[in-house]
Order: sequence, then structure tokens, then C-alpha cells
Amino acid sequence: MAPAEMPAGMRREDRAIVAPLGFLHGVVHANLLAIPVFLLAWRTEFGAGDVTLGLLAATAYACFWLSSVPFGFLADRRDPSTLLIACAGGIAASLAAVALSPSLLPLEASLAALGLASGIYHPTALAAISRTVEEQGRGMGWHGMGGSLGIAFGPAFATATLTMGWSWRTTVGLLGLLPLVATLVLAVRPVAASARSPSSDPRPSFRSLATLPYARMILVYLFAGFAYQGSLAFLPRFVGPGIFALALGLGAIGQVIAGMLADRRRPDQILFSLSLAAAVLLGLLALLAGPMGPAPSGSDSFVSRLWTPFAVAALAFGFFLFSLEALQNTLVTHAVPREIRGFAFGLTFLSVFGLGSVGAAAAGWLMSRGDSSLLFLLLAVSLALSGSVALGRRKIEGRS
Repeated sequence: MAPAEMPAGMRREDRAIVAPLGFLHGVVHANLLAIPVFLLAWRTEFGAGDVTLGLLAATAYACFWLSSVPFGFLADRRDPSTLLIACAGGIAASLAAVALSPSLLPLEASLAALGLASGIYHPTALAAISRTVEEQGRGMGWHGMGGSLGIAFGPAFATATLTMGWSWRTTVGLLGLLPLVATLVLAVRPVAASARSPSSDPRPSFRSLATLPYARMILVYLFAGFAYQGSLAFLPRFVGPGIFALALGLGAIGQVIAGMLADRRRPDQILFSLSLAAAVLLGLLALLAGPMGPAPSGSDSFVSRLWTPFAVAALAFGFFLFSLEALQNTLVTHAVPREIRGFAFGLTFLSVFGLGSVGAAAAGWLMSRGDSSLLFLLLAVSLALSGSVALGRRKIEGRS
């Protein structure tokens, strides 16, 4: 789930930071994205209804994005290695508690703990990369690749093991081995001390976020979050799980390529161009979807569906959608001084995953009405707005 080999162009000390963080990034997303796969098993074992199952998943995800802000505050004031070890260890302990849950109440508490522990990760890791890695864009790209691979791996592993007849408890227990490995790696090779914020005074830090450039970045993440969550929530229904997993894999490649581009002079223009390309592809999906959207037939082979116009456009969209992340993160480092980047990334994370979750809710409402074409058009407009707001965001002198 992490890039196995960093490019030769990166400094050795940068590779030593990005590689373990990329692995833990994948672990965080793998476990959270596996939750929907377990819902059917929990329905069977605990006799839970749809509302209860929805609350179980919502508890984990709400704790995940809500905790990013307070942990972002701590990321500017505490040793990042300590926080990241707490993150990995907390995920492992939470998954063990999930696997051992005898009833719904302990299960919900364990999922809440999983969300809280996972929420430590993004503001802490992104701030650490921004403060230590020389080529920030490239570092963000390889780090993002780890997350994308985790997004693909978690649901695929859970689905495969449950299909083979394994107990859901066994599958959760096996997933818990990955954060244990991450804990060991971070304990043996802690993040460099330079990743810690040089300031412990919160007053100038908070004032430095009350700026138009940072407010614009919040909007960039918000509009992108609408499109991200709205599209990924229902795209598998249109293309099937196999093609959806392939789209996620292409997204991992997009992360790396965009990360290399992010270190150029005008990453805002690159982000605008890629956002516009993704928006155009969503518009094409709207034309191809029809009023009710294509429903892949179980009798159709993966190969036959792969070369349909809708599937090809969806694969290209996956590549462009995930390529935006490294550029967005790099622009945050251009707008925010290093001593407050943990808190800044916590707020952007809340924007894309918390407020952006409205996109998934809107997508569900439109899908229930059979308005799939309108759904893709609205998501296209949202992505175009995100890229447009980013345009003109240049690096502020002294913020490296």
C-alpha cells in the first residue's frame, strides 16, 4: 500500500519519511473503506436494520473527520512520531476491539475509536511532509499513492475473504496486523525532529489562517469534496467493482504524476487544468449514463465491460480525480506558514470529508430519483468551481 521504491531524485532523508507515511496512509484508508463490506455480515450476526447499519458506518466516519481538527492543533505542538505511533497503535487496538465485539453497542464504540485514531493521521503526516521534504509536491504525490492503494486494497481484501467463507472477525483481525507493522516501523525509524513545528504560541498561528488565500483553499477542498464523495459513492453501481478498483489504481498513478508537476512554478494552473479535465469527463459520463444510468449485467465479462465508452471515461476520471490531491496539498503549504500547517490541514480535511459529504447525500437523493445524468453534471460543475477558485494561488514568499 506504500510505494515500494521512491524515485532516485528524492533525497534519502525524504524517502525515509515518505515511505513509512505512505504505508500508514494506505492502512488508514484500507480499514475505513472496508467497513461497508462488513455491513451485511453485521446485519446477519447482530440482526441490525438498515438504519442501525448506517449509524455504525456514520459513527466511524464522523469521528474520523471531526477529530482531524483537534489533532491538527496537536500536530503543531507535539512530536509527530508520538502522534503517528498513537494513530497506528490506536487503529490496531480498535480493530481488535471490533473483531471481539459481542454485540452492537461495543461494536459501535470500537468503530468510534477506530475513527478517532484514524483522524490523527492526515493533519500530522501532511504537516510533517510539508516541513521536511524538499520536493514537497513529489513527496505529496508518493504519499497520496499509498492512500489510493489502501482505498483499493481494503474493500477488495474484505470482499475476497468473506466470499471465500472466512469469518468477518478473522478478516478484521488480519487487517489489524497492518497497523501493528506501521507502529513497529515508526518506533524503529521515527519521523525527523525537523517535522515538528518551531512554534508553540497559538496566537499568531490562528491569525495567520484568517486570510483570503487560505479561505480560498478551504473552498477548493470543499467543492472538490462534493465531487469526490458524490462520484465515488455511486460509481461502482455504474461500472462494477472490478472496473472501479482499476480506476482507483489509475488514481494512484495520477497522484505520483501530479506530485511531480506540483513542484513546478504554477501548480495552481496545473490544478485548474486537471480539475477542468476531470469535470469534462464527468460531463461525458452524464451524456453516457442516460436517465437511469447503466447497470452492469452479471453475465457481462469484465473485459467486455472494460471497453465500453462509459467505463473508459470512468477510468480516465479516476486518474484525474486522484491527481488533484497532491496539487491541493502543495498549495496549502504555499498559503500557510509552517508552524500552523497541522491545524490548517485539519481544517481542509474537515472541509473535503466532512462538509464534502453533502455530495454523497445529494448523490443518493438524485440516484433515488433516477437523475444520474443530472448527478454527474452537478459534480462536474463542483469540480470546475474547485479548480477555478485555486487559479491564481501563488506561493507566498518565506513559506517553504
